[in-house]
Amino acid sequence: MILASLIVSSSAVMVAAQEGVTGWSATVADEDGEIQEIVLSDRGGAIVPILIQNDGITSIEVSLDCTGPFEAQVACPADVTVGAGQNVTVEGVISGVDVMAHPAGTTEDFQVTATVTARQGIPVALPGDTNSDDVAIEIPAIHLLSIEIDDPLGPINAGADTILRMTLSNNGNIADRASEVEVSVDCTLITVGNQISELTNREVAVGGSISANVVFEAALSHPSKYCDVEVQAISQGSGGSQTSSDDTRIEVQAATGDRDDDDVEKGDDGDGTVEVVTTGLPALGVIPSIVALFSAAMMSSRLRR
Repeated sequence: MILASLIVSSSAVMVAAQEGVTGWSATVADEDGEIQEIVLSDRGGAIVPILIQNDGITSIEVSLDCTGPFEAQVACPADVTVGAGQNVTVEGVISGVDVMAHPAGTTEDFQVTATVTARQGIPVALPGDTNSDDVAIEIPAIHLLSIEIDDPLGPINAGADTILRMTLSNNGNIADRASEVEVSVDCTLITVGNQISELTNREVAVGGSISANVVFEAALSHPSKYCDVEVQAISQGSGGSQTSSDDTRIEVQAATGDRDDDDVEKGDDGDGTVEVVTTGLPALGVIPSIVALFSAAMMSSRLRR
């Protein structure tokens, strides 16, 4: 009977000791529970909460070893002490991921391994009691459409038109399209062709581009003037939050007849109207004739006498 009691008592102590050793865990979790996936920021960083639970009857000290995805820079606390029956949350840090180098939605694992190095402040001679967990780290979607408009080859005449090439490019990491492309001109006598619609609601692959040749027509009555043109594209995938714009300038020259009239009004130096000054004196060529007639009349009068 005494021997049996000793065996039972010894077994109970061994079980209690075992519970004190193994009653702990390390998981990627927050106050809402275990985390299955974390999306990186646009700059390629993330915070990973690591929950260490100690359900044993002794305090433990654990060392953490973290490995990250996408060749990231990873940092974890070196050692963490957790009292008996307590929980401690620490943070792993991911940084330096080039999110543009990976397609949106791509995932790789972040893994944390915790190892008990001491119990009740006494170092463990042979560490080996470990616990580990991992979480999927996801590449975010980067919407980055850009619109460019070519400069005109030269001025255009009133009544004529010019073609400006517009190019929509996808510099993001996910296929996208422009929900809207707007063109504005600060000259009311210029008409913009509907070719701009060729850039709207068409999918642009990652690294790809689409183009449209847009016609700008100046009315015949258009005066000589510089006209500013601006184009803006709105990313559909971003919900309208990402936009791109570009601008150029068209020089319109008035029709030939209008330019001639302008030249007459401006004069040779183009500074204003040329003024012609006149007097009441007769022209110089008329004076000799008047003198000759007066002399003849005087001679006729003398002969009669």
